[in-house]
Amino acid sequence: MHISKNIISIPPYISTSWSNVKALRMDSNTLVIQLNNGDDISVPDLQPETVESVFTAHAASLDQDEHKTTQSHSSPGFAQSVFGSDDMSFRFGFAGLEGIGSAMQHNPAQMNAPDLPHEVLEKIASIAKVIAPNDPNAIPKPEPHCNCMHCQIARTIHNEINDQEDEPEYDNLVIEEEVSDEELSFCQWEIKQTGDKLYTVTNRLDTQEKYSVYLGHPIGCTCGKDGCDHIVAVLRH
Repeated sequence: MHISKNIISIPPYISTSWSNVKALRMDSNTLVIQLNNGDDISVPDLQPETVESVFTAHAASLDQDEHKTTQSHSSPGFAQSVFGSDDMSFRFGFAGLEGIGSAMQHNPAQMNAPDLPHEVLEKIASIAKVIAPNDPNAIPKPEPHCNCMHCQIARTIHNEINDQEDEPEYDNLVIEEEVSDEELSFCQWEIKQTGDKLYTVTNRLDTQEKYSVYLGHPIGCTCGKDGCDHIVAVLRH
C-alpha cells in the first residue's frame, strides 16, 4: 500500500495517480473511489488511520493543483492580499474594505475569468454589511463587463451596500425573522477540521453518516453534490 499526494495504491483494488480520481466518499465501512471515467472502486474494511491518510493525500493533491492554477492565472500578490493566502480561503483583516480597496487591482487579462464560488461571494456580502465604510468612495469600483477577481468582489460589495441603503428604517419596530428549515438543519452537523482546508462533517442524529468537505479549489464534498448542506455548514462554522 502506498498513499501520497501524487498516487494512491491499495492492492489489489487500485493503483493510479490522483489526477484520475474525481472524488472520495465513505459508504458505511467501505471507501468508494470515484474515477474520472465514471467507475467506482470500493475498498472495504480499511483502518480509520488509513482512511484518514487517503483523504489527506487527496486534499494535498487538490491543493497542489490549485496552487499551480493560481500561479498561472492570478496576478502576483493579488490572491495573497485579498484572500489572506495564495488560495481561495477568504479572510478579512482589521483593515476592512479600505485595505481591500488599496490592495486589489483590476486585471483586464482576467475579464473572462470563471465566477468565484457562490459560497465565497455570500461570505463577502455578509461581511460587507458589518465593515462597510461611511465613505462610498472607499469601496473598490468594478469595471463594466469584467469578471476578474477584483471586479467580482467589488461588484458583490457594491450590490450588498446598495441593497442595504435601499432598506427602509423603522423605529421601535420589532421584526421576527422567520428561520427556514434549511437554516435550522445546520445545527445537526458536527464539524471537525482534519487537515488543511479538509473537514469531517458528522450527522449528530446518525454518527455513521459522515462526509469530508474540502474548501480548496475546487470546493467539494464526498457526497458528490455541488453546493450541498455539508459545504454550507462548514462555511458557516
